[in-house]
Amino acid sequence: MEIEIGGIDASYCLSGEKAVLLCPPHPLMGGNRFDVRLVRISEELNKLGFSTLSFDYKGYRNGIGEIEDAKTCIEFLKSRHSNVSVLGYSFGSVVASNVANICNSAIFISPLPSIGSIVFKDANVPKLFIIAKKDQFLPLSESLDLFFKLSEPKDFVILDTDHFYSGKFDILAKKVCEFLNIERK
Repeated sequence: MEIEIGGIDASYCLSGEKAVLLCPPHPLMGGNRFDVRLVRISEELNKLGFSTLSFDYKGYRNGIGEIEDAKTCIEFLKSRHSNVSVLGYSFGSVVASNVANICNSAIFISPLPSIGSIVFKDANVPKLFIIAKKDQFLPLSESLDLFFKLSEPKDFVILDTDHFYSGKFDILAKKVCEFLNIERK
């Protein structure tokens, strides 16, 4: 269902008590709630009984405004769900890292160390890094360096693909679902 939360356009699928907020990639690069990776992940999570909320940033505001948008969406989900996780892809992973401390767990897909005026932040929640082996924007070694600096609990998966997960949408969604199903127990 299409909704608006404090001026933020969003797609909300109510499928269960636990919820996942999906933070899209960079808005200046066409990132929005209809990103094919996020849609595929959302569909698979809904099948498993997770509610999902994908949203559009209110434009590009150097990352700071995008973090505020994510916080607004988390507040919406927390008022309706007992457990809220956050997932971010690319730029969205940096946004997600800045709100992960108010969530139950976090998934970062192709995380970046920084972008705009925001930096990737650690949080004391269970975390999953999904890293593209052939990422055009961040070498594998730098992705792993970022991962190893984070506090426990954490895990990572390396997929043999590029930054856009070409040909790997199904396995990407599967890895997210596996992580959240483990966290559910």
